[in-house]
Amino acid sequence: MRILIAGAGIVGNNLAEQLSAEGHDIAIIDGNIEKITRISDTMDVMSVCGDACMPSVLVKAGIRDMEMVIAVTNKDEINLMVCFLASKFEVPKRFARLRSMEFTGSGQIFSPKELFVDQVINPGEIIIDTILKILQTPGAVNVAEFAQGKVLLREFDLPENAPLTGKTIKELASISDFDLIIIVAIVREGKLIIPKPEDTLQTGDRIYTLVNKEFLPFLLPMLNKTVDSVEKIVIYSANPLSINLAKALEETVKNVCIIEPSREAAHKAAEELSKTLVHQGTGTDLDLFNEIN
Repeated sequence: MRILIAGAGIVGNNLAEQLSAEGHDIAIIDGNIEKITRISDTMDVMSVCGDACMPSVLVKAGIRDMEMVIAVTNKDEINLMVCFLASKFEVPKRFARLRSMEFTGSGQIFSPKELFVDQVINPGEIIIDTILKILQTPGAVNVAEFAQGKVLLREFDLPENAPLTGKTIKELASISDFDLIIIVAIVREGKLIIPKPEDTLQTGDRIYTLVNKEFLPFLLPMLNKTVDSVEKIVIYSANPLSINLAKALEETVKNVCIIEPSREAAHKAAEELSKTLVHQGTGTDLDLFNEIN
C-alpha cells in the first residue's frame, strides 16, 4: 500500500520504520530538516522536508498516488488540514492523531467524517478509557475489548489466595459457566505458555482471559476475593489530559484529587471540575499527602 505520513516525530518515525519493514511504499513529510535527513539516511522511504499544509509539498511527496494518509504532527490543526487536503486529492483513507477532546469527546461539534477524517486516534482518550476499564475490573493490570465491548480481554496477576490457584485448566472447564471464560495465555517467570488441559495455574502467574462481558462479575471472585473497589485517586498535574480524566472519574470514584504546582493552573482546574478537589502543591510534599489522606 502507498502511504503518506505527515510528521516525523517519535510516532511518525516508528510508523515509517514499521510500515516500510512490512513492505509498504512510504513517503514522509516534516518541516525539520534534521529529522528528515535522519530518516532518509536510515530508511528506504521517500522523505520530504516542508510544510504538510502546502498542497505543493503534498504533491512533491506523491499524494496523488497515495492510498492512505496518516497525519501525526504535534498540532491538531495541521493534522486536520492534511486530511482535508488529502480528501481533495481523493486519498481514500485518512487517519489523524488529535489530542483535543473538542474533536473526539462527547461535546464535539463536528464528527470526524465532517472534518474529512476517517479515523481519529486520540492518545489522551485512549489513556482515560483504559484507566476507567481497569478500575471497572478490580485486580486487572491490562484491558482490551472486542465486538463493540461484548467480549473482554483481561490480564490478571494470580495471587496466592485466589480460588483459581492450584487448579488445572481441565478442572476449570468442569465448573458450571466457566466454559464461557477462556484462559488464552499464561506468562510464568517471563515465559509464554499456551495452556493445555493438564496445565496448573500457579501463584504469580499472569493470565490472559477472554470473557463475555455479562460473565465478568463471575470471573472476578475466582481470581481474587479480597480486591476492593478504588475509593480515592490522586492525580499529579492539572494538564488537559488529567482534567478530562478527573471529569470521567468523578462519575464512579468517591474522592478524586489533583495536585498542581502552579497556582494559576490549579485555580483554572478548580473552575472546570465540579467534584474534584484541587490542591496547589508539589508531588513530594508529604504534609500535603497526609492532609489528602
